[in-house]
Amino acid sequence: MYKLFNVSTKAAIFNPTKDKVIVIYMGEIDDHGLPGGHIEDDETPDQAIKRELLEECGIAPSNLRHADFFIHSGGKMVLAYIGSSDAKEFNSQQNELEGKPMWLSRNEFMATKIEQNYRDFVLNNWPE
Repeated sequence: MYKLFNVSTKAAIFNPTKDKVIVIYMGEIDDHGLPGGHIEDDETPDQAIKRELLEECGIAPSNLRHADFFIHSGGKMVLAYIGSSDAKEFNSQQNELEGKPMWLSRNEFMATKIEQNYRDFVLNNWPE
């Protein structure tokens, strides 16, 4: 058992050509999110985001760095990271328990239902 803090980590992971971003599709509620999650009581935020990306997507992104923070509409603080990955397929270690990871183009991303602060973070950090 671990304690959940009212702080979580999320990441905007772009492909090498910078034309796609990873989102997590949560079919049960027909919504999208960014990969990431809660920080366990025995880890740092950097360790948490790396663990979450491996669990949810099966990836270890390069150039992962803390980029910002914001408050989620639910009240939790989100420590936001950016990075890149050349993954063609995803291998969720949780059998997609928290959703299905997928690449979306900028236009597809703009058309998705997603937390507004996640949308703003991704768009403000989308590489040119």
